[in-house]
Amino acid sequence: MRKTLWLNGVALTAVALLSAAGPASATAASSMGSDSTFKVGIDIQPGVYTTTTAASICAWARLSAITDDLSAVLQSGGAINGYVKVEIKPGDIAFYTAGCGTWTLTTTTTVGTGSLGTGSSTMSS
Repeated sequence: MRKTLWLNGVALTAVALLSAAGPASATAASSMGSDSTFKVGIDIQPGVYTTTTAASICAWARLSAITDDLSAVLQSGGAINGYVKVEIKPGDIAFYTAGCGTWTLTTTTTVGTGSLGTGSSTMSS
């Protein structure tokens, strides 16, 4: 189940990145409420975000650049009807989300260890 979930998250992330996601619409606030690519430090703050409103399939990715190149994916994951907790680091350039519902900032951070919790997966670059 975890392997399938991870593979689904990577596949959805790849499709989303290759389809050139639209501009982010949030302000540097404490939540993300739509499917988009959010710029870290401009649209959203670094920190630990959680969502409990994931749709039937949720995919997310921490990005080192906003590009169609999959090498920009620092970490990706997903969830099916569940809870996800992700740490967006200050050095990240952007965060992509699709089908995950509203993300809420639970803790701001300046240094960290990466994504945590159920539904997170690591992809090395």
